[in-house]
This record gives sequence, structure tokens and C-alpha cells, in this order.
Amino acid sequence: MSLERKDLRLKLDPEVHAGLDVLSEVDGKQLAELAEEFIAQEVRRRIHAATVIAERAKRLGMAGSGRD
Repeated sequence: MSLERKDLRLKLDPEVHAGLDVLSEVDGKQLAELAEEFIAQEVRRRIHAATVIAERAKRLGMAGSGRD
């Protein structure tokens, strides 16, 4: 069973909103659907980057805890 999806409300600058609206029309998707895809993609990208950095730092003997 999957977790319940969470709702999010946000505000965009008018030009960003207009651009997102154009992209959603071109892709044939609802505005919220496309915004969700963009946000999810960026979250995954940032988490992946953080994981890669942590693994590389660990291999170099650099601990992230700040403790000796």
C-alpha cells in the first residue's frame, strides 16, 4: 500500500506561471501535473547528488559528522 499523496500550495512569478502554462499545453498535461513532475525530478536529482558527494567524501576519509 502506498503512502497518501501530500498537497502543496505555492506561488510563482507571473512570467514563470505563464511559461509553465505554455509547457503544460505543449505536453498535453495539467499545470499541476507538470509542476509536480518538475519538482519531483529536481528533488531526486539533488538527493542523488548529495548521495554521490557523501560516498566520494567517505572514500577520501572525510567524515561528515564533524567528530574525531
